[in-house]
Amino acid sequence: MPRRISILILSILLWTSVALAAPEGITDIAVTSDNSDLLVSALYKGSFTPEIRSEIINGISREFFYYIVLHRVIPGWLDEEKSSTTIRYSVKYDTLKKQFHVAKNIRGAKEEHVFDSYDEMVEWVSRIDKIRFIPLRTLSGNHRYYISIKAEIKAGELPFLLRYPLFFIPYSEFSTEWAHSSWFMLRDFK
Repeated sequence: MPRRISILILSILLWTSVALAAPEGITDIAVTSDNSDLLVSALYKGSFTPEIRSEIINGISREFFYYIVLHRVIPGWLDEEKSSTTIRYSVKYDTLKKQFHVAKNIRGAKEEHVFDSYDEMVEWVSRIDKIRFIPLRTLSGNHRYYISIKAEIKAGELPFLLRYPLFFIPYSEFSTEWAHSSWFMLRDFK
């Protein structure tokens, strides 16, 4: 009997510690609109590990991808993928100037920023802030939709002189699970 009680207590403690752990991955997905377009916002939390920071500071570029997909809900069947896009961040560290150079690319539109602080760079790369996703006129008034987002971190290219001698060194890569927004309809934005 005491053994069963101790197993029960241990199970409860483990269950509550998992429930209280900070969530990692995509959070706070918000779908809004302006007068003509569907806007998507989200946050990425976690997995900027010390290894990734070390690799960036040591000259290995990193690429951060956000995959965003719009689904139309089809009751009793598989949901239909209506549209998708990818946001790509390329991060490089300039060791002489001690600055982080970040290039953001969405559907060919490029934006570049320079950061003096690693934390500022991580904060900017971790935020999807009201990107124009699709025109509202492409949504049908009677259907329900939702947005799915997934983040992925990949090693970029090594500096030329290190590319071949260090081919055997594994570089950190990370991928989140798909996160989903709440359902919405076109009339929610009118």
